[in-house]
Amino acid sequence: MDGSLFFLLIMAALLVFMFSRTRKQQKAQQQMQNSIGPGAEVMTTSGMFGTVVERTDEHVVIEIAPGLQTRWTPRAVARVVTPVAPVQDGPLDDADRAPDSLEGLDLTKRDGDAPGDGTTGGTPRS
Repeated sequence: MDGSLFFLLIMAALLVFMFSRTRKQQKAQQQMQNSIGPGAEVMTTSGMFGTVVERTDEHVVIEIAPGLQTRWTPRAVARVVTPVAPVQDGPLDDADRAPDSLEGLDLTKRDGDAPGDGTTGGTPRS
């Protein structure tokens, strides 16, 4: 009897833990969806990226390309996307440049060669 009571208590504790965690996730998702406004970069549950143009209780209008707007239910917004810093355009460093010629490069060594095995690509060197 004591063993089954202990087992039931453990099962009840696990259920409470699982439901509370699910509720927290749902609450966080709902807060995120309610906080979305025009100008926010979002990703939908289907993977579509765009910028919110208009928001009402019934729908969200997302611009996915210049002049192309689509209407979604607010629940379809999966997350707000953090914009990535733009790539800096400018002169390349010497380390970023490709060589102008192949002079000075060892073209006899291949990736599959083991050091000192005397072969190139599996064929003996002469």
